[in-house]
Amino acid sequence: MTEKHRDIDCREAADQLYAYLDGELTPARAEEVRRHLEKCAPCLAVSGFEKAYLRFLEARNFGREAPQSLRKRILDQLLFLDEGRSDTA
Repeated sequence: MTEKHRDIDCREAADQLYAYLDGELTPARAEEVRRHLEKCAPCLAVSGFEKAYLRFLEARNFGREAPQSLRKRILDQLLFLDEGRSDTA
């Protein structure tokens, strides 16, 4: 049995583009976006630009991490929120 994919429009493809580029879509949804990009030159051009931009950001931030003080504040806040949930549960 073959799986039938629906055609999506440019807006739907644009709405899903970052999730598509990050590999976060279901296989069926990714296939719909891929098929749209194959047929739509303007959307394909946008996706190429966005993919290049994401690669640039990744390369620019490679090896960087948040300062220890920021990571500690975030962890403390998460622990505080978790404690608040267990008190009310």
